[in-house]
Amino acid sequence: MVRRNLFRSILGKTFVAIACASACGCGASAQTYRDVNGSIVAGVMPLPYAYTPLAPGQYNLTPATVTALTIPRGARFATICASSAGAMYTTDGVTTPTSAIGQPLPAGSCVSLSGGAVLANFRVVSPSGVLDVEYFQ
Repeated sequence: MVRRNLFRSILGKTFVAIACASACGCGASAQTYRDVNGSIVAGVMPLPYAYTPLAPGQYNLTPATVTALTIPRGARFATICASSAGAMYTTDGVTTPTSAIGQPLPAGSCVSLSGGAVLANFRVVSPSGVLDVEYFQ
């Protein structure tokens, strides 16, 4: 009996609080802030695109021997696609890729790289492949 009365009491208080809030027309003020003049400013702002294209890209790159990227100033990201044949690549700055060592990049697939050190350390080899590279800031 005591439990049922306690439950009814809690349920009743919750219902009264919800009814009062909706009757008052109180809107939720989450995700809003006030600027220095007191105007309400949305707490969620749209962000610009994360990747802005940066020219020039490298197209029809044929890395028959171990090849590094020619990185344009300001590049922070790159997308590298293997067009006609697979390739092997490394990004650690120490390991030289070969036909048996490195990360595989199958023909028709792409890899996205981020960070200046990763871009600078990127090395690729593909005896018969063609790569296309686009850079972003």
